[in-house]
Parts: sequence; C-alpha cells; structure tokens
Amino acid sequence: MSELDHWHPVLLSRELSDKPVAVTVCGQRLVVFRTRHGVAALDDACPHRGMPLHRGHVEDDRVVCPYHGWRWGADGRGESPGNPRAKPCAAHYDCVERLGAVWVKRPTSEAPFPFVDVGGHTLVGTLRARAKAPLEIVLDNFIEVEHTPEVHMFLGYTRGTMADVETQTTVTDDSVRVWNHGPQRPLPSLVRRMFAIPANAYFIDDWTTRFSPVHAVYEQYFLDGPHGPRAGEALRIAVFFTPVTARETDLFVLAYTNATRWERPLAAALRLPLVRAMVRLEVMRDCALLAHMADAPISLRNRALGRFDQSLVASRKLLERIYRKRPDGHLPVVE
Repeated sequence: MSELDHWHPVLLSRELSDKPVAVTVCGQRLVVFRTRHGVAALDDACPHRGMPLHRGHVEDDRVVCPYHGWRWGADGRGESPGNPRAKPCAAHYDCVERLGAVWVKRPTSEAPFPFVDVGGHTLVGTLRARAKAPLEIVLDNFIEVEHTPEVHMFLGYTRGTMADVETQTTVTDDSVRVWNHGPQRPLPSLVRRMFAIPANAYFIDDWTTRFSPVHAVYEQYFLDGPHGPRAGEALRIAVFFTPVTARETDLFVLAYTNATRWERPLAAALRLPLVRAMVRLEVMRDCALLAHMADAPISLRNRALGRFDQSLVASRKLLERIYRKRPDGHLPVVE
C-alpha cells in the first residue's frame, strides 16, 4: 500500500506513555511503543500466533507478547524464551517523535519528513480528532471556505458576504495554494478586544496543501479594512490528514500564534487557552458535519462545482499522483 510510504502522524506524544498502544493507519494495524532510544512501531500481530502485541508490555526496549512471552525489538528482531536459537522477525516501521506527535512510515521508503515553518510563532496546542469520513471528503472540507458561514463560529465569512469574498487558486507540481479575502464575520466584542481585531476587519485565509504526507498549512490573519495593514493576532495552523480506514480519517492539528508568552504574560495566560479552545471547537464542528458525509460519493464527476471548488479538483489530481502514486497525466488548468 503506497500510502504508508509517506510519513504519517499516528499519536500525539502525550498519548504514548510506557505502555504499547495500538494504532491503525491506512488500514494497517500497528503497535507503537517507547524505548530508551526513542519510539518504535511494528505490526500489531505477533508473528508466532497472531496475538495483538499492544496487549503486552515493554521490557528492556522490547515489546513482550502476553501469550508466550516472545519479545520484539524496534528493528523487528525477535526472541523466543523456549527457542533460544530461533531468530524470528516481525515487520517493523520507521518511527520518530517530532512536532508533538509520533510518526511512522514504511522502512523501504525514502520520503522526507514534512517541513512546517514555525519560526516566530508560539505553539498554542496540538489536537487529534477523528472525522468519520474518507480522506477525500475530509480534505475537500478543509480546502475551501464556502462552508464557513454554515459550520464555523469564529473565523470566516457570512453567507451574505460570500459573493464578495475573493479567492485565488495556484497549482504547482506538488502543491495547491488557496488565498481568500473578505469581510470577517461579526465577532463577540470580548474576542475582538482580546485579540485586537478591528471592527471592520477583513479576514485572510491563505493555505498551501501538500501531499507527502497529505497536509495543509494555514496562514490566518486580519486587515484593518479591505486593503488596510495587518491588525490583530495571526494564526499559523498545520493540519495533517491520516487515513485510518477507508471511512475514517484522523486529523492532527498543530496551532501556532504570532503572539508570544513573554511580551504580556498575563494577557497571554488568558489568550492562549482561548485560542486553543476556539481551534478545537472549529475542528470538532467540522468533524460533526463530516460524520454525515461518510456515504457521500467520493468522485467529483457530475458535481455542481463552484468557484471555491477549484482547489478540490486540483488537489484530487495531486492526491492520486503523489500520495497514491497513480500517474494521472496533466495537472488541471486553474484560472
């Protein structure tokens, strides 16, 4: 399965303690565990008799099968107490811990680890959420803004101003960038004051989607008026899309702000938890909506597509060619 040739986040770091944990990625069941040297991942079925290894425990940097005590190292090499001369092997995976998450990929793949530029930004928080819909449907939702009036509560536009929102889509050989500009929906006065957002703010939602692995990095900020200078706090949010099964997708969200914890410590103590809560709320509202889309047709053919859907068509092409490694000919022309 070519999908596992790419790095995928499978757990947040705080979700992995000293006990092995089962995860499913791209339909493959794995066990993830900590060693003194880092993190490791194997197939979750013991090669001896198929016992789930996550039911065992970690001992001397090896996961121990709870059935017969066979032990398996990070490199897949096994030890059998009753067969000391045996040299059994288990399927293992490359596994690293970065950006507050545990990542895996197939060991024969040379795919580079994704780069997220967080320079000059403060981490607000990390979030994992499960959307009960296929990867394509979930990605479609996160790379257009037309749904924001109906689904979101804070950042975005109103239904009455969607016709005035400018959108531009730029396609390269390995990315799709979407830039959106329009009047920010009304915000509670407390939120506006806390984040120094002007009453007549225009909201810029500018993101780039890449496909090894599938992820989008959002630049979200405000202008003082339609063409004014930047104003208020800005966000940089990275969302990684990890297929669990054909009908479920995990979202790993890393949220950053251009505000720092040290400029105004008291204000930051109030703002950062609020930003974290707002990001969580918006993501969970997306997931709640997507739960109703699990049986929606994946194909975009014969769809009534509008101007905000150009990115969907382009992204589907790159998803097939880069992520699933299915050559698909020419990139779409996006005007």
